Amino acid sequence: MNSAPTMPANPDEEPEAPQRHLLRMAALAGWGIVLVVQVGQYLHRPTTANLIVAIGLATLFGLFLAHALFMRVVQKRHWHRVAARLQGAAYLSEFHNLPNRNYVLAELRREMPRARALQSPFVLIQLSIENIAEIRERRGDDFANRALNALADVLKRLTRSSDFLAHLGGAKFCVMLVECTLEQSFIYLKRVPGTISVSDGHNVLDVPVTARVLQYDLEALYATDVLRDLEETRPLRRRESPRPDSLAA
Repeated sequence: MNSAPTMPANPDEEPEAPQRHLLRMAALAGWGIVLVVQVGQYLHRPTTANLIVAIGLATLFGLFLAHALFMRVVQKRHWHRVAARLQGAAYLSEFHNLPNRNYVLAELRREMPRARALQSPFVLIQLSIENIAEIRERRGDDFANRALNALADVLKRLTRSSDFLAHLGGAKFCVMLVECTLEQSFIYLKRVPGTISVSDGHNVLDVPVTARVLQYDLEALYATDVLRDLEETRPLRRRESPRPDSLAA
């Protein structure tokens, strides 16, 4: 999984180069000194020429100040948009823009107290192509990527909007079934095929899909522990077996 970029402590403030900031402040101070001197000159000798020069300098100073303020506002808005994108990237996988592991952990931290309060467990299902390294070596990256895309498409089609699907990285996906027991989760799992059929350009091969299931026991307090327990759970024995010409044969 790619780590998210580090964000500034205050996302509303743009990290500005100190030299640029000092130069801008020096320019404003210079304009201010010139304006004060000219106003003093006019007060000392209130002639029409001094008045015109003072008004002209005041106008230029006002324009420079307005421009500086305008650029500051524009830069703040730009950085706010950039910060929003970075914040989204921290919770999105580059694969199909699915929620990533960070999102799963955040969702677990929200769902665990709710499940304990309502005494209503939820279920996590990890679905993966565990022999993806072997597939890449034997069949190539294009075939392996087609298999991953096919599995993602199937899971997106089968997962309800009230639940959610996430990409844990590599060839692993996670589905959270809220307000669901272990027994009820098998209704969903039965809809997920035990193999994904993928063409290599000549033949259609069956790639086995591994499933792990974990019901939240209402006791664990840390989201990382729950996700680790899921990943360490023994795989289920799926009823569907690959065909004789599949990769598992």
